Amino acid sequence: MNEKQNRKRVDAQTKEIIIKSVTEDGAKVADIAGRYDVGPSTIHRWVKEHRESLTGLVSESEAEKIKAAYERKIRALEEENEILRKAIHVFSDIER
Repeated sequence: MNEKQNRKRVDAQTKEIIIKSVTEDGAKVADIAGRYDVGPSTIHRWVKEHRESLTGLVSESEAEKIKAAYERKIRALEEENEILRKAIHVFSDIER
């Protein structure tokens, strides 16, 4: 028997929130998929379509500025992670 799957329809506003959560806020697709009861592959497709729709909307120089800003943010986060790793070792040694 082939029963038609009852798929949950996601309104446009919720779809935008989901895409923004992944692309701008850095949320994990799996977390968002669980929260909104939407399949991860669907979210990946929405994000891909969103990114493709943005192609050509930003000049190359603006894209380079954005890329540089993200690279600075990544370096800062990597440094912060390293500091936290060292702090964990220091505090774990103190508790012993």
